[in-house]
Formats: sequence, structure tokens, C-alpha cells
Amino acid sequence: MTWAEILAASGGRTSGNNSHYISWGDLTKEARDRLSYLGQDDIDQVFSLRLAGTKRIIGIRDGNILHIIWYDSNHWVAEQSR
Repeated sequence: MTWAEILAASGGRTSGNNSHYISWGDLTKEARDRLSYLGQDDIDQVFSLRLAGTKRIIGIRDGNILHIIWYDSNHWVAEQSR
């Protein structure tokens, strides 16, 4: 998919595919600590790309590239997901 297609399909439970941006303040402490460890604590948000069910790939979008940071098998990166 292109980024335009991914973002157009992002819409949450009622519509779309649940891929979305997560702001720094909505990340769990563990996720923020991991970003700090990787030297990425200066970013404002990460992108959660839904694969299936609760499985997500979390990354930092840079133009048309998603730099993958980790695989989130239980959708636990964001505080509201727990």
C-alpha cells in the first residue's frame, strides 16, 4: 500500500484498519524508555501499522519510509491499549 492508502484506511474500530499515529505522551513508559535507549527520544510520534488482530509494527515515518523500531504482538505500546 502507499502512504495515501494507509492513511485513508486508518479510521479506528468503526472504519479503517486501525493503523495510526501515537503521540509521545500516549506511549507507555516502556515504549518511551525504548525510544530513549535507541536515541529517538526527540520525536513527537510513532506510527502503529496494524498487521492483524493485536499485532502491530511500530515505527517512525520519514517521508515515504517507515523505520521499524519494534514488533508489538499485543498492541501494548499505547497507554489506552492496555
